[in-house]
Amino acid sequence: MAAELVRVARVVSDSTWLGKDVTDHLGRPAVVRRVYDVNGQHTAVLTSALPAIKGGEAISGEHVDLLSIGGQAPIFPGYLDKLDELADLENTLHSEGATEEDALLFRAADQVLKPYQQAEYHLRQALVDQAEPGDRVYLTGKDWYATIADIGDHPLHDLPRMALGIHLDDSALAEEPHLLERHPDGIIQLSTLMMWPTLGLI
Repeated sequence: MAAELVRVARVVSDSTWLGKDVTDHLGRPAVVRRVYDVNGQHTAVLTSALPAIKGGEAISGEHVDLLSIGGQAPIFPGYLDKLDELADLENTLHSEGATEEDALLFRAADQVLKPYQQAEYHLRQALVDQAEPGDRVYLTGKDWYATIADIGDHPLHDLPRMALGIHLDDSALAEEPHLLERHPDGIIQLSTLMMWPTLGLI
């Protein structure tokens, strides 16, 4: 079970992507700060500047084949269009008159896109699974930083961590002071789906 559910991220120290200024599949500029191999898929850890009012940097992840440099096409071009095509195929499957050929087309497209769709999640989950109390994390959506206070491992020790106890930075608590009313010690349990370990980058 552990081999299937808990993924291991291995640093690709000689990646040619390291330090590159890139654009992700949504057209956002970023810098490649780390590259990891997770189950054979090379995925980059990216940082990008937050709005001036926030300060600091945001962390995200993306399969390297979706990154572009200097306006050049990525190794795997047209990703967003292919996602739209996959959604159309899925809608067709749920409509009257769907055929076996429709099902085959959907499965083929899904198989091609799945590594790219799952790369960011698998890397983030692998890094979270390796994190320890005291490590710093970036919280997506809110653009907050926090420190891991409690890893709360599952008693079976072979399931991905789905939530962690974190201590929010003072700036986050100042932004939403009501959190201190509910959590006087500043520690809250939060889904790991919102977390990126900062890896010493920030």
